[in-house]
Amino acid sequence: MLASMFDEETTKKVMSKLAVLVTVVCAWIGLVMVMITSLKPVNHVALWPMLLGFSCAGAALVTGGKKTKVNLSYILFLASLWVMLNAVMGWVAPPASEGMGELVAPMMAPVSAVGGFLGVLGGLVGIMGSAKYMD
Repeated sequence: MLASMFDEETTKKVMSKLAVLVTVVCAWIGLVMVMITSLKPVNHVALWPMLLGFSCAGAALVTGGKKTKVNLSYILFLASLWVMLNAVMGWVAPPASEGMGELVAPMMAPVSAVGGFLGVLGGLVGIMGSAKYMD
């Protein structure tokens, strides 16, 4: 549909921007889901990698080069993969919290894993979209 409205060069630019925009949206939703699970106490093992990944996704949106966009999306992919696998496998336990935290923490792990999965999905969309549509 875009090809009928624009020439090939403009279509590639628009599709590249849309792919990276999808990356940023997936990274943002994943970051929000991880932030929900690590508010009190702060789960540094999940929060900081997702913040790094979201920052890289935002930087990929404004950068111009193909390699830069692919590499920044790859950083998002790796950071989100760590968050997702850590939530599923439990390599690094979340910090102990006061009160009913030990009962709530296992229920929050799937939410963190889904947030990590959205980041992984966004990273893959950014890698594939930038690699395909950028010159």
